[in-house]
Amino acid sequence: MNNQSDNDDILWGIHPILEMLRLQPKKVREVVIQQGKGGPKIQEIIALAQEQGVKVRFLPSQRFPSSPDKTHQGVLAKIAPIATCSLHELLKKAGESEQPLIVALDSIQDPHNLGAIIRTAAAAGATGIILPKDRSAPLNATAAKSAAGAMAHLKLCLVTNLVTSLQAVKEKSFWVYGAAGEAKRTVYETRFSGPVCLVIGGEDKGMRPLVREQCDELVSIPMAGSLNSLNASVAAGVILFEVVRQRQ
Repeated sequence: MNNQSDNDDILWGIHPILEMLRLQPKKVREVVIQQGKGGPKIQEIIALAQEQGVKVRFLPSQRFPSSPDKTHQGVLAKIAPIATCSLHELLKKAGESEQPLIVALDSIQDPHNLGAIIRTAAAAGATGIILPKDRSAPLNATAAKSAAGAMAHLKLCLVTNLVTSLQAVKEKSFWVYGAAGEAKRTVYETRFSGPVCLVIGGEDKGMRPLVREQCDELVSIPMAGSLNSLNASVAAGVILFEVVRQRQ
């Protein structure tokens, strides 16, 4: 994707690395640990890496690379590029579910938000995420750390045109819901039945007009306080777990 940094193939932090070693060990090329770092979780990382034949290297603190967000916990993993799938593959996989759920993201720019939404979507049982190649935060190490291992639990689909992709989703009998603060119908007044595709817009301007036009229904989250909007990842969580609640 666009604007990927030199750190895009580096995963930072104990929990994301443990998840990657457990679920996708073939993607881990090397684990690097800062000398002097220890504890049960570090030992578990070392054991899992050795079990999977992954090289483990130790570096003194003065030579250990710095993390973009400064919270590396003394361990990093060099990983293969994050795997993505085609829209056809995603829809085929979703079709195997009794209650298909897909999340589409329009212009999410913050990789921390992207990772948080991916983790929330995985927890809500979504099959996958659709996001545009050019109007999205990159699927890099920052997003992977925020997702805390969740990228291994669902499919990630990069598309050239989100509008035509939503049209293809609708052809598979999905009902497309768009999150919009000004929508008259709230998420709690909406019946989420059948295959669901939830569209979450960008942090600044929300969904683009052409994307909005593809939504079968717009839903809002009622605000009780003085603020009139939520962070994109928080909004996604509120709506997704209302879908989960209704399906139980």
